[in-house]
Amino acid sequence: MSAALASAGKLPQQVLVTGLVRNCAAGIRTDLQRLQAALRAFPQRHWLLVESDSADDSVATLQALCHEHENFRFLSLGALRERLPLRTDRLAHCRNAYLEELQGNPLYRDVELVVVSDFDGVNTHITEAGVMSCWQRGGWAMCAANQAGPYYDIWALRHPLWSPNDCFAMQRFLHRHGLSDERALQVAVLGRMVTLPPTADWVEVDSAFGGLALYQRAALEGVRYHGLDDEGAEVCEHVALHAVMRARQHRLFINPAMVNAGIAEHAEHLRFSRQLQRVAKAGARRLLGSLKGGAA
Repeated sequence: MSAALASAGKLPQQVLVTGLVRNCAAGIRTDLQRLQAALRAFPQRHWLLVESDSADDSVATLQALCHEHENFRFLSLGALRERLPLRTDRLAHCRNAYLEELQGNPLYRDVELVVVSDFDGVNTHITEAGVMSCWQRGGWAMCAANQAGPYYDIWALRHPLWSPNDCFAMQRFLHRHGLSDERALQVAVLGRMVTLPPTADWVEVDSAFGGLALYQRAALEGVRYHGLDDEGAEVCEHVALHAVMRARQHRLFINPAMVNAGIAEHAEHLRFSRQLQRVAKAGARRLLGSLKGGAA
């Protein structure tokens, strides 16, 4: 088995928890506490957060956390908006900063597992049992989280049947061909937000994230995030990273038992029963904005 694949039952000893933060002063400690509890089975945990463009006391709060928590570090990249005006380009730039640290900083030489997390309050349901369920089977290079409610992160999702393309590109296509804004959103985005029961089988994907994903460290060697396509248009930065991993024959999964959230803010307008209820036009526009919201 490749060194980049997980072995069932064999836990890594050193873990790096990383992600992006912006305007995190109010909620970062709660996010850290939840993740610490969920990851306590790992003997040594490193923390590396990448901050940019904050307008609150994020940097001071992160500096304080360096003294409060062992192995806690952060990088502040300052104000990036003028230099990188497109949000997904900034996200990719910041994510590549933690990849560069992982690959070049001796502090992380012995890290075996990388936990990439959002730090915007989404990971309210993550538990130790959910994380440990990833080691009930082997053979994965990436294992992404599920939600108790509708699966919300459709922009990062690629699956040949479930979500084979860029959902927002499809939405724009449908709107150009006569569908209303809300109908195009329902068909291209909301209709893909199905609920996966925690007992469901793992879903092998070409890309996924969902606010929390576990990576075998070796699978991240030599890969990069990209937030713009060849024409300079915004795309989800996770997709390009995962495309390289898949080209190298790494296997990527959503683990339905690793539930990290309930009904995420991005899916708050959805009510699933026998059919998807109609989404009001104003609500659909707000949901579209929230789907593209977050750090950086």
